[in-house]
Amino acid sequence: MSAETDRAFLTLRTLEPDIRAALAEHPNEADTRLKALDRILFEVMGWKREAVFTEPHTESGFIDYLLTVGDRRGAMVIEAKKAGLLAPATKSNEVSFVSLSGPVVKPLVPGIRQALGYATEKGVAVAAVTDGETWLFFRASRTDGRPPLEGKGILFPTLTSVIETFGRFAELLGPRPVLDRRHLAHLKDAEGLAVGDAEQQFFAFDPAEARMRPRDPLAHDASLLFSQFFSRLSDEQDREMLRDCFVETGESRKADLELQKIIQKVLNNISSLNTEHGGALQAELERTMTSRRSETVLLIGNKGSGKSTFIDRFFDQILPSSVRERCVVARVDLGDYHGDPDKIVVWAILKLRETLEAGVCANTPPHYEDLQGIFFKEYQRWRNGARRPLYQKDKDEFKIQFGEHMEKRREKEPDEYVRLLLDWATRGQGKLPCLIFDNTDQFPVEVQDAVYQLAHSLESAAPVFNIVPITDRTVWRLSKAGALQSYAAKSFYLPVPEAKEIISRRVSFLKGKLRKEPNAARAYFSSKGFQVEVNNLQMLAEAVEKVFVENDFVSGLIGRLGNFDIRRMLKLAERIFLSPEIKIDDIIRSKFGGPTVTTDKFRTHRALIKGEYDRFSETENEFVSNLFYSNPQRPGSPLLSFYVLWILRQRMNSIRSDSVEERHWLITDLCEYFEACGVAEELVLHCVRRLYERRLVEALDPNLQDLGMADKIAIKESGLAHIELVLSSTVYIEQMALTAGVNELSTRDAIRRRSYTKNSTAFIELRDVFLRYLLKVDAARLTIPEGALYGQLAEARRNIRGLCAGDRPHPRRAFPRDDHRRRPHSTTQRPGEAH
Repeated sequence: MSAETDRAFLTLRTLEPDIRAALAEHPNEADTRLKALDRILFEVMGWKREAVFTEPHTESGFIDYLLTVGDRRGAMVIEAKKAGLLAPATKSNEVSFVSLSGPVVKPLVPGIRQALGYATEKGVAVAAVTDGETWLFFRASRTDGRPPLEGKGILFPTLTSVIETFGRFAELLGPRPVLDRRHLAHLKDAEGLAVGDAEQQFFAFDPAEARMRPRDPLAHDASLLFSQFFSRLSDEQDREMLRDCFVETGESRKADLELQKIIQKVLNNISSLNTEHGGALQAELERTMTSRRSETVLLIGNKGSGKSTFIDRFFDQILPSSVRERCVVARVDLGDYHGDPDKIVVWAILKLRETLEAGVCANTPPHYEDLQGIFFKEYQRWRNGARRPLYQKDKDEFKIQFGEHMEKRREKEPDEYVRLLLDWATRGQGKLPCLIFDNTDQFPVEVQDAVYQLAHSLESAAPVFNIVPITDRTVWRLSKAGALQSYAAKSFYLPVPEAKEIISRRVSFLKGKLRKEPNAARAYFSSKGFQVEVNNLQMLAEAVEKVFVENDFVSGLIGRLGNFDIRRMLKLAERIFLSPEIKIDDIIRSKFGGPTVTTDKFRTHRALIKGEYDRFSETENEFVSNLFYSNPQRPGSPLLSFYVLWILRQRMNSIRSDSVEERHWLITDLCEYFEACGVAEELVLHCVRRLYERRLVEALDPNLQDLGMADKIAIKESGLAHIELVLSSTVYIEQMALTAGVNELSTRDAIRRRSYTKNSTAFIELRDVFLRYLLKVDAARLTIPEGALYGQLAEARRNIRGLCAGDRPHPRRAFPRDDHRRRPHSTTQRPGEAH
């Protein structure tokens, strides 16, 4: 049993005496529901009360319980009866499959007919009849032409049978199984519809046996170059590099999509931020200075979008000096905290104490005179109040005692001391405290909420300007927790720059360092761990520029496959550049009169798909997925993933509304769409979950860990890029052919045999063998109905068929541009052999 089922079982055992005692009194129907069924549904099974409707009206009467999922779609009807009324004609305590028209369930037939009527009116597939002791689950709505009363159900004759086979009971009544429609699968199994259809799969070259290939001689230095200047997005020791490499951008397609999503579902007070001059943020800051009313700003961006770096640049380089001089900037980097999350607010207060002292006090650590200014109100109270005699008699002793008082307050009451610092900055120095709470996203939502509340609580001490950089996912979490709804804040979305601009800016920074006086350049790079000549670094920088900056198709593909996440885009660039397929040595030799080396699509795709390995493997490649994967335990069409992405793309393109929610499709509806093609909904759900794990589709709620039938999804940029790879990259088709599982030994052998032959004909035949295998299995497992609704699905299949050499309308399509006909032998090497 799962952890969730284990919890439910323990709860049932705890409640068992109470439930049995209540049922033993033979209560009426209302009491049975209150004392037994409510407790089983809500306390044991964990149904949320807002998902369960009692007594909803239908033409046939009132339903006792209607269980719903998602946007209140009916999932199960439960007909409740008086305790002891449903006594099945069996003395067995065993769970059994029973005919709904058989003698065993004859006492339950009136309740069954009631439930069937309600279920039909509500369009619900499953119903149950129970008196708290006996439980009968059955299919209520059918589409197979069989009357429901001729079907079979699963009978739990006693509460003891429920307890002894609780795993199955939970699969029939638990919220998650009902959401995933696993309860329906159990009922189909009761009718003998379950077929063991697992298959054995064979690999031309098993991806699990992928081996790393040797690196080029310069690859070690290239790896160090990328780790220091291209992959790194945070570096306390080289903040100069991050600030100078920050890419200013006014808008981006990614920002537009995410902004629209957040505005419509979470916040309405949010706008895109032009990061070149930060004018909107500066305006908010100056407004706070003028009004002397505190302001909190949320700086929203995806992980690695440069939120922290933008803030550094904003205060150091963008903000006019006349405004900057009137600010006291205190940055609390929660990424430095590695202790108990429950104590993070206390730690943040101590960090604020340290950073505010450095900004407010003339001396570090603060001198007596600095502290006296901070505690000036108390100093006056001591001097003119109860301690006045001491002040007049012995000023030195007065000063000593007041100093001890200040230090005690500073150490024992840091929260109050921080508030005094804020007050002194504004009242005593005429400055605006700018408090930055950075890197809260790595902590649980409760911690993020607490830090957010801390930022707002400090507004009562003095006018402050709070900046809280957070990710879009955190915004969704906090909005559900209620923190964002409790406090007013101005929100800005940080746009995502193009991959080409990010890499270009870092190449320029690197070249600038290399142009410095030789000793200074050597010292700088030595501190980074480089032990090669500066000239070599110059050549590597130029090689990076040649691969990524001079070729828009490379940077464009990186952006889409990385879903415009900066961290992932730079990791993709590193993967391509370090792959033996790129041949860094050849690129550098071309600078000295060697043969010209071009980074064409063919070479780039091989580097992207294989990385540093001898073949494609999803285990080591988080960016590229095998769309032709089929689960050997529950095999379906090997084209199902491609079809799902295709249909989601078409839906995205066809929605004319600006509604983000309409661009996301309910998984239940997607399953119903493919049900007409003969594809079981569990196959579609498994496919969608795999695409979600691989980041090819997104959920409307970005924080979902696991997708269910009631969730909504849409295609992501990576999904669009994968459709492009299937249709235009012969390298992708070749590598999938070599490493995808097939259920025919003859197909496996035909692919493997052609992979050893190094000529263009064998290369084309290899791909055609694989594609025709895919189409054959697809045709056997997925039928596309006639009609306009399924026209796009038929178009998707035609596109796959069009990739086969004999089916292409133009001979030229036998070798798309990324094939490079003059070098076909290099594509058919045996995995494990270096080029």
